Amino acid sequence: MDNIKRENGFTLIEVLAVIIIIGVLGAIVIPKLGSSTANARRKADVATAHEVKAALDRFQLETGMYPKDDDLTVTEGTVTSSKLIPKYISTLDKSTTQQIVPEENKGFGVVKIKADATDPTDIVIPDTKTNTIMIYLFGDGFAAEVRAYDESLDNVLWTSAN
Repeated sequence: MDNIKRENGFTLIEVLAVIIIIGVLGAIVIPKLGSSTANARRKADVATAHEVKAALDRFQLETGMYPKDDDLTVTEGTVTSSKLIPKYISTLDKSTTQQIVPEENKGFGVVKIKADATDPTDIVIPDTKTNTIMIYLFGDGFAAEVRAYDESLDNVLWTSAN
């Protein structure tokens, strides 16, 4: 009986222990990877919002005012402007934004705001948010603000007002 040849290899218990350990590690790591991807997409949209604000500021420095309400038009998340694009920024379309949102919320939105007639410095940004990156323009070229929103359009990720 002492001469029974033992086969080299792993027992069923050892193999099951390794599978359980790999499963636990996978359950911890996979959600972290998913959240880091979403975080990277948010940061990319914030960077895009920074670029848009910088382009608007360059426009303002050269022309003396921000684009007026008729200088920018938006159609299905794509902004067109013969005065701003491509001289100050190359493109503002749906492919520029990165967050995973419904198709109607991709890209850019433009809100044209009229100043208060009694006090033109009293500016109130409306709660209008249709796209992940919103451009708020004042009709007289007095000011412009850019905001980047999260996937749900509930939280401001970045605003040029700060």
